[in-house]
Amino acid sequence: MPGLRLLILLALLSMLSISATAQQQQEDSLTFEYFPFAMYDTDVGVGAGVKTVLRHGLGLRESFDLLLFASSKGERLVRLGISWPDAELRQGSTYDIALDLLFDYDKMIHTTYYGVGPGARFEDREVYTSEPILLRAGLSRGFTAEMVGTVQAKFERIWSYGFAGDSRLRDAARNASTSDQFSLMAQWRYDTRNSVLHTSRGMVIQMELEQALDVGAHAGEWTRVGALAQYYTMLASTVLAGRAILQHMEGEDIPVQQLLSIGGNSTVRGLPDNRFLDQSSLVVNVEWRVPLWWKFGAILGVDAGAVERSADRLPAARWNVTPVAGLRLAFETFVVRGDVGWSPDAVGVYLNFGQVF
Repeated sequence: MPGLRLLILLALLSMLSISATAQQQQEDSLTFEYFPFAMYDTDVGVGAGVKTVLRHGLGLRESFDLLLFASSKGERLVRLGISWPDAELRQGSTYDIALDLLFDYDKMIHTTYYGVGPGARFEDREVYTSEPILLRAGLSRGFTAEMVGTVQAKFERIWSYGFAGDSRLRDAARNASTSDQFSLMAQWRYDTRNSVLHTSRGMVIQMELEQALDVGAHAGEWTRVGALAQYYTMLASTVLAGRAILQHMEGEDIPVQQLLSIGGNSTVRGLPDNRFLDQSSLVVNVEWRVPLWWKFGAILGVDAGAVERSADRLPAARWNVTPVAGLRLAFETFVVRGDVGWSPDAVGVYLNFGQVF
């Protein structure tokens, strides 16, 4: 089965991961954790990487989050996030300013394209290589313990190549080999979660507006609006979690690489990456999270999603619903996530970090 991942995510690796915390009961204590991992994918080959987080290393309640991955067939990932104060430490508090920086480089040698719209056919799948590089900077303020405002600037460049001779993308001007995105975003969030990383109760209501600017030869102009709702509640020692995301983009000739997508490890698991693309999307996820033993837990869930050209057509759109099961390995500063999702197109197996929501 193309793209099936066999994950070597053994308990032995979790034993090798280090958690060095000066005082576990104090939120401002020095914490350093890392997790090495290995995997095999029929598309990308044998791969290995490491996830590390250093919190309060400079004594400023900051965090440095680094993820490195490389595979034998050329897949590459470098992701560095810096937060001051750390998102977990500032959760549920009032603060004047917080800074979040992200650098992300991800060479994906098997990027998939099926077409645009809810009617895109699996048999029309084509594969090419993409190299996105992302720089993002955000400033936030906690006006109250629950009300947070954020402004963010983002630059993303995507190099695309390796198209097949009969590719539908190769000769389309809007999907040129280089695509740039310069955007500014404003976000308002009402957030009562008891934790960002290990949420067991609370809710999130979030609204955001993003504007892409027509700057340079490879950039276009579009507007994206989004609304998100999340809810968490305890059921005995387990957690029931739910999420809904509604998004819409306005613009002409938006590059395929920037359209809204469902499929892959963060929206509708089981559907292949970028299975459906369009200018409006709605995603709903429900998970039942169960503790197992030590730092291990499990989830059972259902993902659902749809895309359309306009948001008013989403209620009657073709919905894609997939059952999901997974394992979790929870450290103090991050969560290791392994999921399996089932769809008529494929069985998706995913290794990632952090809860889906």
